[in-house]
Amino acid sequence: MSEYNNFSEEQLRAIAEQKVNFRLSVKIHTGVFIAVNILLFAINMIFTPSYLWIIFPFFGWLVGLVIHATSYIVWARGVYPMAKRGFIFHLVAYVFSMLFLFIINFYTLPTYWWVFWPAFFWGFALIIHFIAYMVYYRGKIDKNGELKSRKQRAVEREMEKLKKKMKEY
Repeated sequence: MSEYNNFSEEQLRAIAEQKVNFRLSVKIHTGVFIAVNILLFAINMIFTPSYLWIIFPFFGWLVGLVIHATSYIVWARGVYPMAKRGFIFHLVAYVFSMLFLFIINFYTLPTYWWVFWPAFFWGFALIIHFIAYMVYYRGKIDKNGELKSRKQRAVEREMEKLKKKMKEY
């Protein structure tokens, strides 16, 4: 509880209100997603039961819903730095978008698996993103015993250079 000692009662209340509002927006989004997709499924079964077109809006919207839920979870859990948040969003977007594309590929052209091309190249970009995050933002104990990323250490070195130049003038 010591990390909350620096916040006033009003600040804590504002944070709590933001969390409740954000969580409610995710719940509303989920409820609307379920209700609309039940309605779309019924329409699909009544008018075109031989063609299951419901999968396209369902999985397309699912990508958006998962990103919304992920943004709440990342924010509510206090995931920092922003680079870590960026990688989490990239990973979630990759997984659910690829799921959507695999379903589209399977449903529309099952004899030719074109989906492996975007899965491979986007997956390669995701790996590069992860490596860059690990190299640039991974924490390391500095000479003062503090955990700092490569970026933070570089900023500290630049600050020392700037202070040294300021003393020369």
